[in-house]
This record gives sequence, structure tokens and C-alpha cells, in this order.
Amino acid sequence: MNLICLDDDPRMEPALRRFAVGLGHGVRFHTATASFKLDVQAQLPDMILLDLELGQENGIDVIHWLAERATAAPLILLSGHGDDLLDTARRIARASGMTVAGAINKGQIVRDLPALLGQGRRPDPPPRPTPDAALPTLTAAELARFIREDRIEPHFQPIVDPHDGRLRGAEVLARLRLPSGALLGAPAFIPLAQSTDLLLALTEALFARLIGLKAQLRPLALDYLSVNLCAAALDRDLERAVTLVRGLLAGLGDCCGLQVELTETAAMADSQPARELTAQLRLLGVRLAMDDFGTGYSSVRALTELPFDTLKIDLSFVSEMFDSAKAQKVLQAIVNLGHNLGLTVVAEGVETDAQRRFLIEHGADLAQGYLFGRPMEIQTLVRTYFPVAPAGGTARLGDPFALLADSLA
Repeated sequence: MNLICLDDDPRMEPALRRFAVGLGHGVRFHTATASFKLDVQAQLPDMILLDLELGQENGIDVIHWLAERATAAPLILLSGHGDDLLDTARRIARASGMTVAGAINKGQIVRDLPALLGQGRRPDPPPRPTPDAALPTLTAAELARFIREDRIEPHFQPIVDPHDGRLRGAEVLARLRLPSGALLGAPAFIPLAQSTDLLLALTEALFARLIGLKAQLRPLALDYLSVNLCAAALDRDLERAVTLVRGLLAGLGDCCGLQVELTETAAMADSQPARELTAQLRLLGVRLAMDDFGTGYSSVRALTELPFDTLKIDLSFVSEMFDSAKAQKVLQAIVNLGHNLGLTVVAEGVETDAQRRFLIEHGADLAQGYLFGRPMEIQTLVRTYFPVAPAGGTARLGDPFALLADSLA
């Protein structure tokens, strides 16, 4: 592997060469930004080691310069200013389109750099597609017609016990089936529904489909189904929102409990309709979850003022938990906050077994994410978590982790 390093401290060069050459890597070392840039343009390296403290033109400036030239080589960031600065620089680089292979505090460079170089190129996972990318354009009239034609379908994402993957609940996510047979995710039509007063009509259609699936849901013995209500819709027709939830609760009967996830909670702390809704739903026996906790500064205030049962940690905290010790401490603090308030804590966006193990160690009660299953149709949910018994046998739950292969395909 061909490495290039920019660090204004020449004492770094012999140590870096010792590490790199021992692993079979070549090294080009620069103490000046100008010569580094010329070298990068002349011969693109396989990896770039970049010190953040460079004098007048610092490492952040160099990151932007590399990004402007769409430099494909991944970065290893170096700093003597501690993990917080490294974590921020990592985020800046990623947001600029750069790949970050690692970030090393110079106080730990002897320990961390050889291990990182020994792994070769270790890029970040590819970014998720932008939700708005290549989405079809619907008109309000088309969406209203599709709702009347019963084209809103429920998909279910498992909510599990992270210790053993046992199914505890499922979040219901709306999908739109076009006349062509194509299936659209929520970003393609929910914003339109919110802006055109169609959201409650869409919710009503979704709830009706859920009630129709009661017989298929019953064998799963779910603790609850979790449905979403948007705070923006409450100011428009609070009474109808309560009526819809009451109807869903009655329609599901003794099949399973019901949880309502309130979105946009950062805007709810001072909302009288939100207070009215949450109080009425709790009196009906409905569980209440604060969704995407931590993404808005007001969400802590809403947590103290509204009668929530469950706190759902936003997936961004889970995806970034291994970026720094600070990120892990924030995640731990959120779990502790939820437990101190007597809430069930659900971690969203769990995609790796390492994340699952960390969450178990630090006390998360439930987990949700691609590790356990993508949003799926009811048939796939039942097949995954309640497989058909063999002839002459008895139906039983199998090993959920082994059974998820189909849903993750």
C-alpha cells in the first residue's frame, strides 16, 4: 500500500516509516502543505495520513481541498488535541464526501497506528441513499385517489430483545403500492400527505389494513404494534386522531397491545394538542413512545412534560457509537436517562452484532434495525418469527437470528 503523510512535525517520519515498512507499505512524508498537494496531484496514494495541526493552513482546510478534488484515497486523521476534535474532524470529512479509515490521538499512535495500517484499507460503510433521490413525483390528487383505492400497505419492522432476538413488537411503516405494482417508501408520499391535509386519511387507510391482518398477527403474540402519529397533524384535527387510535385499539382487540410513536417531538413541548392527545391515549391504555430521541433540543423538555412509556434512541446515535469514546458516553447517558425516568429504552438503527453487544452491555431494553430485519410484509414477518411446523410436528419459534436471512435478502 502506498501511503502519504502530511505532518508538520518531522519527528513523526521515522516512527511512521518503521511501522509502515514493517507491514510492507511505502511512505511519502511531507511537512509542508504545498509539497503535499503537489505530490497528491502527481500520484494518488492508497491512503492519506493527515495531521490536523499544521499551522496557518490546518487539517480541516486540507480536508476541504481533498474533497473539492474528489480524492478517492481514505484518510487516517491524526491529532494531539484529543478525541473530541478528531470526532468532529471525522464528521467534517464524511460530510464533505471523504472516506475516513480511522482517527488516532497522537498520544496513542504507537498502539493504534500499526493495527490500523495492518488492516489495510478499512473504509467507512457506503452512505445510505438520499431519501429524496429518484423519487417519483406524485400530485395531491393522485395520492388522494391511491388512498381511496386502498393502496396504502403496512410493512412491519421487528422490535426485539437484543439478548436473543426474540420478537417483542413491530413498528408499522406505510408503503404505497402503485398501479404498476411498484412499492414506494414513506419519503415518496408522506411529506405530500403532510402538506395537503391527507395525512389523517392515509393513517385511517393504514389502520384499516392493520385491523384486517389481525388473524395473521395473532400467532406472533406481540407485546405491541407500534404506529406513528405526526405532531404536525394534531393541530388540524385532534379529535379525529384520537378517534382513529381508539378504532385501531378496538379493532386489534386482544391480538396485541398498541403503542403510538409521536414524531417531531422537538416541536411538542409547548403544544396543547400534544398534551391533550397523550393524556387521552394513555387513558385508553395505549403505550406512548418518543421517537428519534436526541435529535432536537426540546425533546428533553417534551420527555418531562408528556406521559411517555418508551424512549426510542435515534439511529444516528447507534450508528456513531464507535466513532469516539464521547459518542459512547452520550449513548450510555441516554439509556440511563430513560431508565431513571422509568421508561423502556429502544435502540433504533442496529445493523451490526458489535452494536447489539454494546447495547446489551449498557442496558438497552429492546432493539430495532436491519440486523434483525428490514421493514417487511406480514407474510415475511410471520414466516421469519413463526415458521410453519413440519408434518406431524409442533409449530415453535426458531432461532430468530438464523431465521432472518430471508428478510435481509
